[in-house]
Amino acid sequence: MELIILAISILIFFYVLHYFVRDDFIILRKNTSAEQVFNMIFLAFIFAFILSRLLFIVQNQNPVYLNPLVFLAFPYFPGFSLTGGLLGGALFSVWYTRRKKFPGKRIFDFISLSLAWSIPVYGFLSIVIFRRFSKAPLIETAMFTFLLVIFSVFLMPKYMAGKIKDGFITGVFCMGYSAILILVSFLEDRQISAMALEDLLLIPIFIAGLFLILREQLMPKIRDLK
Repeated sequence: MELIILAISILIFFYVLHYFVRDDFIILRKNTSAEQVFNMIFLAFIFAFILSRLLFIVQNQNPVYLNPLVFLAFPYFPGFSLTGGLLGGALFSVWYTRRKKFPGKRIFDFISLSLAWSIPVYGFLSIVIFRRFSKAPLIETAMFTFLLVIFSVFLMPKYMAGKIKDGFITGVFCMGYSAILILVSFLEDRQISAMALEDLLLIPIFIAGLFLILREQLMPKIRDLK
């Protein structure tokens, strides 16, 4: 059942991404088609799967996962790290967009928006189907839903009108994603000394998001003042 929920979330991710990429003038002007973007995404999913499984195995040190067949047999031995998957997909996509000279910041902004839709859907379905009514999943899903509202109501209209520069949406998503999961880890009464590797990886993600916001939105204004 969890794989079905994951599949639904992935379908929503692809639908939202296709909706924004298919006719985007800036992406088309860079001689990049929606098909090329989706080819990159499918390849990125391979790296996302590998790193997601690896990070899950590192955090759940069970000898059974040392078997390569078990690593691939995720329907029978489920377990993924969302943060690991995002990092794996992001690292590949950064390399690929630079190699192909795609408008990387624009594509990453639409990927971030698609994730902002799919993550709350996954959380909501998990709560309803598996009855996860404890404090942490409820707050996590509510906060990701709030992040989605910020994106949809306040940021995206300005972004599509050209009032927000490319890369800013990605920066907000990175900061929001990492801040939410760090907060949830503390709500679970987890001490700093007991933070998992996945929690520690959220810190550089937050810093990367802050860097993108400062570089894309604030630095041009500072240069204009000089």
